[in-house]
Parts: sequence; structure tokens; C-alpha cells
Amino acid sequence: MNAAFDQIAGYASRAPLTRVVLRRDRGAGFFASLWTSLGRTVREWGYGTALYGPRLKGRHPVKLLASPDDPAPGNATMGSAIFGGDMLHDGERHALSPEFWDKLHGASPAFRKYAHSFHWLQDLAQVGDQVKARDAGETILDWWLPWGENWEAEVWEAETLARRLINWLVHAPLILSSRDLVYRSQVLNSMARQARHLMRTHMDCEPGLARVYTGAALMLCGLLLPGGEAWLARGSKALERTLKAFILPDGGPASRNTSDAIRTMQLLILVRGAYRETDKAMPGWVQITLDRIAPFVRALRHGDGSFAQFCGVSAEGGHGTDAILAASDARGKAIENAAHTGFQRIAAGDTLLIADAGTPPASALSAHAHAGTAAFEFSLGQDRLIVNVGPANAQCGIPELERLARTTAAHSTLIVGDRNSTRVLEDGHLGAGVEECLAVREITDAGTSLRILHDGYLKRFGVKHERTMLLAKDGKRLRGSDRLFGPKLRKLGDRPVVVRFHLHPTVSALKAPDGRITLETRSGKTWIFDVDGGNAEIEDSLYLSRPDHARPTRQIVVRVEREGTNAPICNWVFSEMGV
Repeated sequence: MNAAFDQIAGYASRAPLTRVVLRRDRGAGFFASLWTSLGRTVREWGYGTALYGPRLKGRHPVKLLASPDDPAPGNATMGSAIFGGDMLHDGERHALSPEFWDKLHGASPAFRKYAHSFHWLQDLAQVGDQVKARDAGETILDWWLPWGENWEAEVWEAETLARRLINWLVHAPLILSSRDLVYRSQVLNSMARQARHLMRTHMDCEPGLARVYTGAALMLCGLLLPGGEAWLARGSKALERTLKAFILPDGGPASRNTSDAIRTMQLLILVRGAYRETDKAMPGWVQITLDRIAPFVRALRHGDGSFAQFCGVSAEGGHGTDAILAASDARGKAIENAAHTGFQRIAAGDTLLIADAGTPPASALSAHAHAGTAAFEFSLGQDRLIVNVGPANAQCGIPELERLARTTAAHSTLIVGDRNSTRVLEDGHLGAGVEECLAVREITDAGTSLRILHDGYLKRFGVKHERTMLLAKDGKRLRGSDRLFGPKLRKLGDRPVVVRFHLHPTVSALKAPDGRITLETRSGKTWIFDVDGGNAEIEDSLYLSRPDHARPTRQIVVRVEREGTNAPICNWVFSEMGV
């Protein structure tokens, strides 16, 4: 994403007027992607031949030099399930036995990746009986060693391999406490073999977070395994280069997914811990990057600690966020204007507005992104009022919700003709739609205003969407306006124009005879919604604080009135009772 700034002074600028234009990064072209894919296919063919095994031979490490602490806590319940003979992940369960790895072909791709990445070691690390946890970890790994020792496409895929090495190194007490010297030697030798393979394949994965994992894994191998100087040098160079492209100057990731930022912080904390435990000089960019990311992560959180649900992030964000932020040693406050990722935060009194004022990420980074440009969330202290539906997965129990939750209609914004502002393609990535987005932020005597203008409907319907919001200085009133305009307004025809405001499940809504809607929060605060230029109704909706947990809720749906060929415009206001 390339940002052009007409007037801006820092990410947390308090200048009276700030204007930001973001244009969507188109990413690598078709032929470049095809060439990369073909090269990877040829290399993988070579990895699968009998000639490749000897190329992984090298110095045999005899010990691990250190094992840094993981700042993110695991799930003790899932760890305890392993004691009961089952491995659990996203609602999927598979029995553990010596044939576990052979039978895993019947599991989903997501479960297989989870199992082969050994992420479940993080859960075992949280159970109370660590002696029993070590026995379980070593037993399951002992089953894996002969099965996964040689290259296999899915098991040795770069990101999966990187995650596995990280978990082995970080949770070494769970897999290397055995007195069986033969077993310990096999584990350490397998680490070295996999690290040598990762040296060749660390770029053979999708850009973004996957390459953060591969670079961090190489660095950890280089720091924690004897004789790993080459791995450290390659990994350090790769990770620094990846972070320069992936973490934008405002601290947000190019994927616009806050969970990716949290995971990046976790990996950098592990790298920093490895440097400290081995008494080696750490490059300055490690802590500098942590210091940049933390204010962005804080900016996307509401007063109750939950995350604004934009671009595939659930309200829970990343597991262990508080622990990761604390371990980062980054003290920066939440930024107000994330000018490069395109998020805006306005706080007044105990109210908070967080808005998506940016373009979708590049196609290669959009596999989990949502089509929610110009959507916003609004909270009152510990109470959430206006939300977006949030991401769903296959375990939520509602067919098609995983896709529907990514649509523009699942966000608190304006929708034209029941179409997405950016297309959600069959392969899950985002296609054509919003290419440019303008955000103008201004501080006035009345409060702070935010104007968002995007072109997501321009090519299809000949109109641009402009949303203007003004949050009063005392935080007791939020005025807004949504309008469509453009050079080809007639192309819009009679297509319906709808504005949706999804309500948090703890909010009760009641429509009065005069058309106004009363909203009462969990803490007893009462707000009034009124609209001019449309008819407001209360309808059913869904809310997902977790991708696997859909809760029924309500939404305010405003059907914008149309007068001939005039530009549709809808003015609305949320105000605290009595204001």
C-alpha cells in the first residue's frame, strides 16, 4: 500500500487537518506468480528424489544451547485432552496412538497443519502435571520421527516446517528431557536436517506472516543449535527484509490483520529471548519493530480489551495478546491515525470510534480479508455498541457463514445493490473493487470529524461512497452521513441502497412510534438512534467473538430513500439519552 500525504505530521498527529490517500497494492503480476510457482514445483520434484536425502547431512548437534520462554500462553484444556488420548483443534478430534501420524490423512488440512507444526506443545506446556506432559510430548514426537524424517510435501512445507522448529526449540523441555540418549540424538539431528532444508525453502511460501515464521525459525536455529552461524545470518537477513515489506511504517501489517501483527510480535520476542539467553549481540531492528507494532495493536482495541473486527480479525484477536504486549517492553500509546494501513481511531470521553479507512490488502495477502471499507465500530467504555459480524470458520455450525461474514453486508457500512464493495473470489482472495480510499480527519470546536471516500462501486454502478462522521468532544453524540455521488449516477438505476449498523449482542434495541430507535447497553446506558433520508428497522443479525461461536444479535437497517436521479444521501445520529 502506497500512502500519499498532503498534510500529515506523524502517526498520532493532532494537527487540525490530516488528509491521507491510500491506493491498493496490486502485488505480483500473474506471470511473476506463475514463474514462482513453476520454480517451486520443479524444486519440490527434486526434494522428493532419493538423491536429496544425503544433501541434508551435516554437523550433528549434541545439545541445545538454550530455550527461550514463549510469551503466549497455551490452552490447558486442550493440553489435558492429550492425556485423555485425543488431539483437538477447531472442533476436530483425532485419537492418539502409535498409528496417529499414519491415520492423519483422514483429517482436514487445517488439522494436519496444526498437528505437524507441533503447536499443541504450547497447550501441553500449560497443564499442571509437567512430568505427564513431558511423557506425552516425547511419546508423540517419537511416533513422528521415523514417519516425518524424510521430505514430504505437506509435512515439510516451509511455513509448517518453520512452525515445527520454533515449537520444538521453544518447548524443548517437553521433548528433550528424556534420558534416552538415542532418542535425544534423533531429535537434535532432525532439527538440523530440517533447518538445512529451510535454508533452501524459506522463501517458498506466501508473502506475509508465513515468511516471518520462516525467517524467525532460521534465526532461532542459528542461535540455539551449535554451529548454526549460517542459519542465523540467512535468517536475520531474510526476516529483516520481510519485516520491512510486511510491517508498514505505522506498525500495522500489510495484510491489515491485527492478529498477524500480534503473531509477529510473539516471534520477535522469541528471537530477542534467544539472543539474550545466548549472550549474543541483537540487531537493533528487532526491538525497533516491536516498538512500532505495539501502538498499532493497542489502537485496534476497545475499552473492554476486545479487537475491532476488521479484515478477518475476531474480537479475541490473538491468543495471549496481553501477555505478548507486556513481554514486548514496548510502551507506546495507541496511535490515532494508522495512515499506512488505513485505520482511524477517535476517542472522546469514554467513547471510542474505530474505522476502516483503507484499501483492501494486495491479493496475495487477502485470503482472510473482508470487504468492509468505510465500516466502523463504536464502544462506550466497557460496552460495545456498534460492531461488525466478525470472521467465521467451518466449526461455527452455520453453512456458508464463513464466506458471508466476509461480505460488505456483514459490516457496519453502506451497501449498494446487495454487492460487495470489493469482490470476494471463489478462491477466497479479494478481487476488484476498492482501489483508492481517501481519509480526511479534522479537529474542530465541535469535536473530531472523519471523512472516508472510496471507489468500490464506481466501475459497477458509477458512484463513489462518502461517509462522514463527527464525534462530539464529550463523546455523547456521533453524527454521520452516507452519500453516493459520481459522474455516472444514472448507472445506479433503481438498485437498493442500504446502511447497516450491527449491534453487539449485549445491546437491546426498541423502535419507538416516531421512528427513533432506543439502544440500551449492558451497563444500563441508553442511546438514541435517529435517521433522516431513510427508513430504519431492527432486524436479526449474528455476531462472532470467536470464529467458531456465532451468537444471535440485532442490527439497524436503514433503506435509503431515493428521489428521482438525485444523489442518495442519508444522515444519522447516535446520541446519549438526554443530550
